[in-house]
Amino acid sequence: MQQLKYILTIISFCAVFTSCTKDGAGLLDKAESGDLNEERVFTNAKYTKEFLTDIYRRIPYGWDDNVYLDASTDDGEARPWWGWVNNIHVGAYNPTSMPNKFKRWADYYAAIRACNLFLSKIDGAPIDAEQYMNSEEVKERMKYEAVCLRAYYYTELVRWYGAVPIITKVLTRDSPELYSKRASLAEMQEFIIKDCDSAAAHLPARQTGVDYMRVTSGVAKAIKARLLLHLASPLFNSTTAGPASPWSWGNYDANRWKDAANAAKAVMDHKDELGAPVYSLVVKTEAANYFGAKVTYPGSLKAMGWFNVFITRVNTEMMLAYGKKGTTNELDKWQLPGAMQKAGDASYTLPTYNYAACFETKDGRPVYVTDEYGVPVIDANGQFTVNSASGFDPQKPYLNRDSRFYHSIWYNGSMFGGTTFNPWRGEDGTFGPEFLSGYAHTGLFLRKFMDPKNISLSNGVTGQTNHNFPLYRYVEMLLNYAEALNEFLPDGAARVEVIQTLDQIRLRADMPNVNTTFTTNGWNVNDQKQMRKFIRNERRIELAFEEHRFFDIRRWLIGEQTQKVVYEHDIFKKLDGSFVYTIKVWERRVFQPKHNLLPLPQSEVNNNPNMQQNPGW
Repeated sequence: MQQLKYILTIISFCAVFTSCTKDGAGLLDKAESGDLNEERVFTNAKYTKEFLTDIYRRIPYGWDDNVYLDASTDDGEARPWWGWVNNIHVGAYNPTSMPNKFKRWADYYAAIRACNLFLSKIDGAPIDAEQYMNSEEVKERMKYEAVCLRAYYYTELVRWYGAVPIITKVLTRDSPELYSKRASLAEMQEFIIKDCDSAAAHLPARQTGVDYMRVTSGVAKAIKARLLLHLASPLFNSTTAGPASPWSWGNYDANRWKDAANAAKAVMDHKDELGAPVYSLVVKTEAANYFGAKVTYPGSLKAMGWFNVFITRVNTEMMLAYGKKGTTNELDKWQLPGAMQKAGDASYTLPTYNYAACFETKDGRPVYVTDEYGVPVIDANGQFTVNSASGFDPQKPYLNRDSRFYHSIWYNGSMFGGTTFNPWRGEDGTFGPEFLSGYAHTGLFLRKFMDPKNISLSNGVTGQTNHNFPLYRYVEMLLNYAEALNEFLPDGAARVEVIQTLDQIRLRADMPNVNTTFTTNGWNVNDQKQMRKFIRNERRIELAFEEHRFFDIRRWLIGEQTQKVVYEHDIFKKLDGSFVYTIKVWERRVFQPKHNLLPLPQSEVNNNPNMQQNPGW
C-alpha cells in the first residue's frame, strides 16, 4: 500500500493556492513558500480559507485536457494521438498501466486526506474580521463544505472502483489504517450518507456572489442521490453479482431503487430558508433572430432554455459547476474544426453517429429501429434500419429532429459565423475543408456548451463566453428520480409520477409529452421495460458529454452490447453537388465485464494483504 501510504501522509497545503503538485496533494515547496507550513496555515484565517479553496480545485472537470470523458464511450471519438482514449477503446489498460486521466485513486485519496486535515484543524482556526473567515457562522459553513466535499470524493471513488477503504483522519506512516480493507457497500453507503446528511443540515440552500459555486445543502442531497442511484443499479444490486463484497450487495433488493428515488425527490423538493424552491429547469424562449443570420438553427425557439443552461453562469438548474475556464473562447477552439477557427488545435472530441442516431424526430418518433439496449438494428446493407413510421429520410438526415440535436451537433450544411460546415469527400477526389483527413473523422462536430451568438470567425475564433462544466445539474435529479421509481414499481403499475417528471424535460425541449409520445409509437407507459429504454435515451440526450454515459453503461451492465462498434456519417459529394449519406463503421472497440470497474493500482494490492482487487483484474 505504498502509494496510498505516501498520499495519506503528505502534508497538504499550498503556498499560492492556485496550483497543486501532480499527485494532487497541494504540497508546498518550503523554499518557495517562505516557510509556510501546516501550523501557519491553520493559525491564519486567510490561509485556512485558501486551503479549502484548493480542495475545490482538485475536482476534475470535462474538458480538462481538451477531450471529454464521453470520447471513451459510443457517444464520442477523439483524435488518434490522444492515447488515453484509445487505451480505453481497445481495453489496453490494467492495474500496472493506467492512463493518467484514469488515475483517480491517488487523486481522490489526496483530496480526501486534505478534507480530513482541514476538518481536524478548522475548529481551532482563528476568526479574522479583515478576512473571508470573519465570523463563527462562516467558519461553521466552511467546515461542512469540507464534509460535503469528502462525501463527493468518496462517491466518485465508488463510481470508479466500488467500495474502498474509509479513511476519516489524518494518518501517519505508522497508522494501522494504512492497511485497511475495502469497506462493504453497506458501510460505504452509511458513511457517505452520514456526511451528506450532516452537510445538508448545516450548509445554506444557496451560495451567492463569489461563493456561488461552493457546495450547498442541495448539493449535499444531490451527492447522496447520485450515490444511491449507482448502488441501486444492476452493477451492484443483482442476484448474479456473487456474494457480498466491495462490488456487490450479494442480493437484489428493489427497496434500494426506492431509496434512490426518495433521495432524488428530496432534491426536487429542496427549498431555501424562505420556503422557495431552489432548483428548476431553465425554460426560455428566444426571438427568431437570436443567433442572427450567420448561424443556422432549425430547432424550436421554445426550446432555448436547454441551450441557455450552458452559457449562463448563474441559473436555477446548475447546482455545481466547475468554472475554472471562466470567460473564454478556449472551449470553442477545441470543438471547432481547424479549417474553421484558423488557429491552434481543434476537434478534440467528435460526436459519433451512434449518438446522433438517438435523437427522435420533432414529433417524438425514433428514427431507427433499436434493440432493448438502444443499439440500432443493422439491415442487409450495413445501414441502420429506419423506423418506417417516423417518415425519416436517411438522405435528409438532419431535418425535423429534436431541437436538442441542433444544440448538440454541427453537421454537413450547418452554418456558423457565416462559414458552412463541409465535412464531405468529393467524387472528384477533393475534400471539404472540414473533412478531417489524417484525423479521427465522424462527419460530425460537437456543438454542445458553445455559444455561437458570441463567437465570431472573422479573425479566427474571437469573442468569449462564460463556460461552466456541469458537475451536478438539476435535470440529472429528475432523470434519477424517473429511473429509480420506474425500476421500483412493478411492471404494469401506473407510472404517473415517472411521467410527470419526464414531462418537465420533454416540454422544456418542446418535444411531445410522454403520453403523447408513447401513444404515437404504440407503446405502453406502464411497461417497465419500455419505459426503461425511453428514460435511458432521454438521459443520453440530456446529459451527453457531461461525464454520465461512461458510468451509465457500466452501472446498467450494457457495455458489451453498446461499446463494441462506433459509426461515422460518411458524406459523399457527387459531381452535381448532391450528397449521399452512408453510415460506416468507424472503429471496433473492446469491452469486457471487468471494464465495468477500474482496477485498483497493483501497488496497493501488492503492499496490503487486506486489499482486494476488482473482479477480472
